[in-house]
Amino acid sequence: MNARREKTRSLWMNIKVDPTAPRYAGKQTCETVVIGSGIAGLSVAYELVTRGQKVIVLDRGAIAGGMTSRTTAHLAPICDDGLSALISLRGEKIAALFQQSQEAAVSRIEEIVHQNGIDCNFRRLDAYLFPAMGTDAKDARDQRQKEFEAARKIGAAAEMVTGVPLKGFEKAPALRYPDQATFHPLRYLRGVARVIRDNGGLICANSAVVSVHEMSNGGVQVTTENGGVIEASTAVVASNSPINDRFELHTKMSPYRSYAMAFTLPSGDLPDALYWDTGDPYHYVRLERAEADYGLHGMATTLTL
Repeated sequence: MNARREKTRSLWMNIKVDPTAPRYAGKQTCETVVIGSGIAGLSVAYELVTRGQKVIVLDRGAIAGGMTSRTTAHLAPICDDGLSALISLRGEKIAALFQQSQEAAVSRIEEIVHQNGIDCNFRRLDAYLFPAMGTDAKDARDQRQKEFEAARKIGAAAEMVTGVPLKGFEKAPALRYPDQATFHPLRYLRGVARVIRDNGGLICANSAVVSVHEMSNGGVQVTTENGGVIEASTAVVASNSPINDRFELHTKMSPYRSYAMAFTLPSGDLPDALYWDTGDPYHYVRLERAEADYGLHGMATTLTL
């Protein structure tokens, strides 16, 4: 028997954010060099170039081809690992600041979408927290109460409800978090990259950085693997795994991987919302409009788990 091995791809990865981005070469100067072209790096570059800075973005591979292209894109300000756990770990003040920062980040994405007419299916919607399969009924009610009280402590909007539209959970004790959001991450970054280029920013792919050195004048010198050099006032390392310190942070990190599966449903079968359970590890679900980019056609919705 001959088995054919298929390459697995993210639901998003057919979108090319900046397919003509050149490989960096030569020597240039700028105000800020950004290392990494995921949502963190391109967001930093966007904010700087729209304020008049000269910015160069470098990535070791394709633009936005790393972790950002592998997300399920829940733009949920609510801490989906559990607000009560966050409060226990960091205290109410830090938890409240975290919540406020997440809300501000999602609002900023929404603002950028509207300002630049970016077609990325951004939308505000509800999110639901429901008990994991097999959870005892009393434990489920206690978990809901605990998370509801945690939300109230830090000023996050939450409502206790009964049931979510998933089979077997129609009468489960659940929490509804209003005004969450979702979008298509690479469609969004394609628009962000366009604005960066239109404002004079340079975005370079396949340009792995091999060194970042502080110069005597207080600036930084960044060198790429093919000998390219950039001298800048500031360097921002926005790679998923930091390259400027190979020990201090890495020894404190634990590697985890989320696995996502996509299915097609008839349009309207499941209300458009974010859903996740209280399991450890937890499961989460979102919907995305099916389009030809995904090899899907007709009135269908993609369910991402």
